[in-house]
Amino acid sequence: MRRVLCTIASGPCAELLEIARPSFEAFAQRHDYDLVVVGEDPAPERPPSWGRIRLMQDLLAEVDEILWLDADTVVVDDSRDIVAELAPDDLMGMSAHVTPEGDDPIPNCGVWFLRNDPAVLALLDVVWASDHLVDHKWWENAAVLEALGYELTPLVRLVDPSPLWHRVRFLGTEWNSMDVDPASAPRIVHFAGKSQAERVEGMREAASERLGVHPA
Repeated sequence: MRRVLCTIASGPCAELLEIARPSFEAFAQRHDYDLVVVGEDPAPERPPSWGRIRLMQDLLAEVDEILWLDADTVVVDDSRDIVAELAPDDLMGMSAHVTPEGDDPIPNCGVWFLRNDPAVLALLDVVWASDHLVDHKWWENAAVLEALGYELTPLVRLVDPSPLWHRVRFLGTEWNSMDVDPASAPRIVHFAGKSQAERVEGMREAASERLGVHPA
């Protein structure tokens, strides 16, 4: 079985990955993932966030499991593998967050575990084909929500769960802790929705705490 931890570090994300990378490398080494970092946008014709879909489609032609981490995440506790949270028949794992924008918790693709299965490959195809959502404020995350059976407006809510939705393991927010819905004891901290300067500052602090070094 081949497993990869992957991310894209193009444009401003390159600066973020410099901070995040030691935590990615430590997690990958501890839990037997190959680390795959792509330095160029795989889908330059679309907003950058869509590139992960193309990357996942390419990787799943060769690997059995993927753990995607956004470049603006930091692994602060690598003691447990995310796959330990999944049952054998779960095909995907992601956290869902309680926010004012949803009647139901909203799955977030910033930390996303996928297994190589026809249903997952079909989901990625459907997501990529969602041309009407290319410029949505959540980009491909909106397309994933819609494909899983969520309504996006006026508030996000689950209206028609797809068969794959029933094989998603919705993880605790400690796996994708964000300011909007933070975990008390995070494993991965995600600095989504912030300016570049705020991301850099927050990530440096998180990385220093992970290493047991208090920032100046």
